[in-house]
Amino acid sequence: MKRRIVAIAAALALVGAQAQAETLKLAVPQRGSWGTSYTDLGIRQGFFKAEGLDIEITYTEGGASNEQAVISGSVDIAIETGFLGILAAYVKGAPVRVISPASTGAPEVFWYAKAESGIKSLKDAHGKSVGFSNPGSSSNLILLQLLKEAGITDAKLVPVGASQNGLPLVMTGQLDICYAVPPVALPELQQKTIVAVARGNDSEAVRNETVRVNAANLASLQGKRDAMARFIRAYAKSRDFAFTDAGVADYAKFTSQSPDLVHYMVANFEDKNQNELHDIKGMDRVIDEALAAKRIAKPMQPDELKGMLDFVAPDVN
Repeated sequence: MKRRIVAIAAALALVGAQAQAETLKLAVPQRGSWGTSYTDLGIRQGFFKAEGLDIEITYTEGGASNEQAVISGSVDIAIETGFLGILAAYVKGAPVRVISPASTGAPEVFWYAKAESGIKSLKDAHGKSVGFSNPGSSSNLILLQLLKEAGITDAKLVPVGASQNGLPLVMTGQLDICYAVPPVALPELQQKTIVAVARGNDSEAVRNETVRVNAANLASLQGKRDAMARFIRAYAKSRDFAFTDAGVADYAKFTSQSPDLVHYMVANFEDKNQNELHDIKGMDRVIDEALAAKRIAKPMQPDELKGMLDFVAPDVN
């Protein structure tokens, strides 16, 4: 009888915990990309549930669609969203705050061309069409810097949305060069039907700057701050799990990828250290790029943007 009472009490406690779970709505870009899959893995492993959170995901193609979702309040948090876009939105008065950095540098993003095109690097991009995701996205910011360093001023920049959209355009000759976020284009890279012509971290400036952030809608942040702190803690656990053998296996299952391909991707294109969640880097350069892209109207100093940064879990690495 005593055991039965204990079992009933435990069941009631579980039901109560589930009833009290707080819902957070997320905008997640580029479904299936490694760096944007930490939330999916964390949900599958129960990390967010353990923090009393119920996570609802809306997948986007990144860039403006990710920003607009959080600005409008249709989601509480935009995950792995371009820092330039959020900075520009904040300067214009949008109700957004950065609750943590998400990616420093970009070892995973690369640009490629068809193998038979003769294009070997971005220095061959004079007059060529070059794809990125969307204006204001991290791929937009990175591409502008790479082209600047390559001395290219006449490339035709083409927004293609999700990176998988660009592959058929390159293979059919409609686009000369396009970006990819693994696992997109990795089989073609291994089969040598395409060649990598640039990687995000080719630029020292990109390597040492925050290119993506986790951003919250201001009203949501004010009403759900504690839930967002718990989210970031669970998100960090998900990131750490992703780099284990079990995490690689789970990601391969989630994305229907070959485990061997995922191991290749993680070994050659990913770095857990890039996903630290506690330190914004290179803000001066992001401000300069926002000005050059006419996303802000005048030069600014980092001190003028302190109000944009409101880390909910500053103790999380």
